[in-house]
Amino acid sequence: MAIFDAMFELSDNQDIGTSTITEATAASNVINWSNSDLEMGAGEPLWMNIRMGTEALLSSGSATLTVDLKRETDGTIDTDSTTIQSVTIAKASLTAGAWILRQPLPYNVDEDAFFGILYTMNTAVASAGTVDAWIDHGPQSSFDTQVSASNI
Repeated sequence: MAIFDAMFELSDNQDIGTSTITEATAASNVINWSNSDLEMGAGEPLWMNIRMGTEALLSSGSATLTVDLKRETDGTIDTDSTTIQSVTIAKASLTAGAWILRQPLPYNVDEDAFFGILYTMNTAVASAGTVDAWIDHGPQSSFDTQVSASNI
């Protein structure tokens, strides 16, 4: 995955397979903007990228995964104000390499000092599955590598 700084990586192959029904699991990392209201996305927006690493194995056919992007005044990512909430993703779409979210963050994403993600399994228990999440300067290509017929 292409990120411009490891500081902006929120989940790196994070296991969501240990989640129980409706249990919210915070991302491995929290971004500390150090100060609030820096307008980090003003001018050129920052992009949130969330992608399945390995397929989520869920106990119910109606199971879904909800991903909440959160901002907090303290370092604990929990149920405080939601900046962006992704579309709830159905079990059939939680396959290896599938994109969960690729969209620009609002310019005031740093209105509070901390930014993080909550993953919530709905109506099922997950027995496997990993997620990658990071912020960068633009949406990632659908191609994993750039192939060129010539270097000239």
